[in-house]
Amino acid sequence: MRVVVAGGGIGGLALAQGLRSAGVETVVHERDARPEDTGGYRLHLDDDACAALGRLLPPDALQAVLASSGGGSGFRRFSVCDHHMRVLSARDMPAGDRLMIGRIPLRALLAHGLDVRWGSAYTGHRTGPDGRVRAEFSGGTETAEVLVGADGAGSALARTLAGRPQSSPTGVEGMAGRVPLDGDALAALPEPLRHGPALAMGPGGLGLFLSVHDPATSPLAPASCTGPAAITEPASLVCGPMLAGGRYPRDPRGLDGPGLVALVGELLRDWHPDLRRLAGRLDPAGIGHFRFLAADPDADPAPWPTGRVTAIGDAVHAMPPTGGRGAATAIRDADVLARRLAAARDGTTTVPLALHGYEREMAGYGPQAVRESLQPLAWQRRLSGRGGQVALAAAGAAAGLRERIVRGRAAA
Repeated sequence: MRVVVAGGGIGGLALAQGLRSAGVETVVHERDARPEDTGGYRLHLDDDACAALGRLLPPDALQAVLASSGGGSGFRRFSVCDHHMRVLSARDMPAGDRLMIGRIPLRALLAHGLDVRWGSAYTGHRTGPDGRVRAEFSGGTETAEVLVGADGAGSALARTLAGRPQSSPTGVEGMAGRVPLDGDALAALPEPLRHGPALAMGPGGLGLFLSVHDPATSPLAPASCTGPAAITEPASLVCGPMLAGGRYPRDPRGLDGPGLVALVGELLRDWHPDLRRLAGRLDPAGIGHFRFLAADPDADPAPWPTGRVTAIGDAVHAMPPTGGRGAATAIRDADVLARRLAAARDGTTTVPLALHGYEREMAGYGPQAVRESLQPLAWQRRLSGRGGQVALAAAGAAAGLRERIVRGRAAA
């Protein structure tokens, strides 16, 4: 059996690793010129994704991933705050394995040892009378028993299969950048962020995702890696404002890095002073702007007759980053599909039955992950109106009173 993967993101590379471990010939075509050419910063991998990586990766690659990540000790609680960083609600994270890892390190490590044709974009495919798939890429033509689209939100391959786009804009646009986490930044870090990520909600429907990324909390020492080397990143605070597209004071699409940093400062003008100071230290070379895309969680994520072509990850269940579920769900897809394709290779099922089984299993968890990721955007919409702003102010005042009572009791 030979498998061609169109797209070298997290899901596509994880799938290729799993198939390689199972002895299935696999080639990946990716439009980016190199692994580092990707947006995004820190990824959250839950216990399901961690277990899947343990099955997909060879031991030396798994060790490098663990050594490149921050462990779950930095994600004990998720807080929802107002714009003064008063905690409105908090949820302790359940027990289980959990990793926080940079997107670039994870992508580079997943690509290790694979046959990846960088700079080669998917352009089309057709299935021949012999049942094999002929896939066209800007870097050449491939023929295989299976073609898998892993080309992300707005996937050209999934659109070809479904006859329509599989995701659409949510109406919310975001920015994302990093603040180097030196001594001054640590001193200004609001208390909720010392226990885990936070989503802060402020006037005008502005949301702000905040999370500390510190690979120094890795569960394994980077020097212990004897196969692929660990890829460590400097500690940083990830800062991601998000707002309905028409509410920005200036169009972010026309701004360079320094302009985006200035825009963040303008958006946070009435926010907690420590947040304003931290935002002023955003690295202008690494800040970016993007639209939030999402699949319809009530629609079939794979609405095509099953053959020898399918899709995984954001290609079928694109979701905004607000739930922290995108990469973890793509890895789960890769695990399910690799297992079923290995069974087809061994003759215990056929390729179409294997793909159909994956698509039905994925339909049981993918749309739910989309639904959960959209929930914070629903909160944001509700809080953007006059009634929502009144409710937010009242909740913030109540939270402030609770904090004063707790501090008074502690002092007594």
